[in-house]
Amino acid sequence: MRKISIVGAGIGGVVDIVATNVVSLPVVMYVMVSQGLMNVPKAELTLQVMAGIKASPGLYVTLGLLGCLCSVLGGYVAALIARRAEVLNGALSAYLCLAFSVWGLASGQEQLPLWLHLFLLPLSPFLGALGGYLRLLRLRRKAPPAVPV
Repeated sequence: MRKISIVGAGIGGVVDIVATNVVSLPVVMYVMVSQGLMNVPKAELTLQVMAGIKASPGLYVTLGLLGCLCSVLGGYVAALIARRAEVLNGALSAYLCLAFSVWGLASGQEQLPLWLHLFLLPLSPFLGALGGYLRLLRLRRKAPPAVPV
């Protein structure tokens, strides 16, 4: 239990979600402007934007890759704050992604096909762990060489 940093994993998870939303915003705005959705009622807007994104494989893949990079960032931040068990704390930073995914499945509000959702579910902790591993590599690179005695 001493290996786990609740603060590190918590902040890393928040960084993942916030960063994903921030980097997705330009893509969402592009879809809204290019498809003339600026005056669509708010109740329909999310469905219209998601339909526009799903209609364009390039946008869909772009958003997916941006989300993956943000998960790696969240894992890196978790490991940076934790200062121990970097890979473990990086993987634990995926808690919000997993919680939102399970909630989306349970409530029927998931925007992805079920097969894709089930495929991506374990990807989030893996990407967080990758971020923690990148932090670990950086620490090892910065460490002074061992002096033989």
